[in-house]
Amino acid sequence: MKNILIVLVGLLAVASCNNSTGVKYRTPDYYLEKAVAVKGEPLPTEYISEDSYVCHYTPDGFIGEMKHQNGKLVHLADLQNGEIKTSACTRGRGPGEILLIADSDLKGNDLYLLDPVADKIMKVGKVNDTLICEDIVNLSLKQPKFFVNMEAISESMFAMFVSSRDYLGSIMLIDRNSNLVDSLAYFPLEDEGLNHSAYRYNVQLELSPSNRYLFVSCGQFDCVNKYEIKENRIIPQKKIYLSEPKYEIKNGKPARNEDYMLFNNRIYAGDKYLYVTVDPETVKDYKARHKKAEEEGRGDKEWAHPGNDTYILVFDYDLNLVKSFRSDCDIINLAVTTDPEVVYATDLRENRLVKYTLRGL
Repeated sequence: MKNILIVLVGLLAVASCNNSTGVKYRTPDYYLEKAVAVKGEPLPTEYISEDSYVCHYTPDGFIGEMKHQNGKLVHLADLQNGEIKTSACTRGRGPGEILLIADSDLKGNDLYLLDPVADKIMKVGKVNDTLICEDIVNLSLKQPKFFVNMEAISESMFAMFVSSRDYLGSIMLIDRNSNLVDSLAYFPLEDEGLNHSAYRYNVQLELSPSNRYLFVSCGQFDCVNKYEIKENRIIPQKKIYLSEPKYEIKNGKPARNEDYMLFNNRIYAGDKYLYVTVDPETVKDYKARHKKAEEEGRGDKEWAHPGNDTYILVFDYDLNLVKSFRSDCDIINLAVTTDPEVVYATDLRENRLVKYTLRGL
């Protein structure tokens, strides 16, 4: 955190104010300047591949969409040596099959998968040391929508982010029978001149283990929203920006300034803290990197990631910064554990799993 001298002398540098909303913003240095360098401990695993990289931590092992083998998409791997214990889920349109894993969420020892192509939610559970994959929700809302993100509140209630062409993005609560329980429009920016239905925001949902708080992050404008889930209602609580959004409104859409510092943030909720991974770069560098990747014909992961050492920002549940760390990996996914100081990261550069100990939390 900034010390008192910096706050007094550099007040304008630490926080600025948006004239239309009165919101105060921190500068990127507030989050990054005092980051503690941490060295990861690579695990002897070989199941992280270039085409899949999402895994979750459980006491029984790492579970998730990892290296595709034997026609299976989801694996449970040993914590120590990375050996595959059991696998499930083949690609297809039938029961227990999946076309696209757009999002996954671990609830207890069960893994929930969102397939927006087949419009369904699946559950992968462990029965007698074997993973079983089953369809549990047919997402059949009356109006056509595209389900982008999902968090499992329980086996019968899900928080979803929903978007579609010419449709305002919304956070929704949907039950197991695909009934809409509650809905809340999502506005990462609050400028009155914006046409929110004309711009598709890149968002991520993350539910606290207690199921009480839902966090929503926006990748294009580095804001994190906190909501409370109470009596099957979505209640706004707080919003912060990791850096001040800099943009102009063109045809109702926000056009980001070239010098706007992006954090490319992703969020992960533990029992005590919210972990935010960030890869800072300007919009100018972001555009140049994407253009180069397209010209070289590189894949989606390289196209979507800066390739620098990733920062891990740790917040309490009131969205106050607790501590910042700088890793020695290009992190594309984080797996939290029951120990707030221990996380596992998927290193994109080396296609490996790395253990980090975040001391001092």
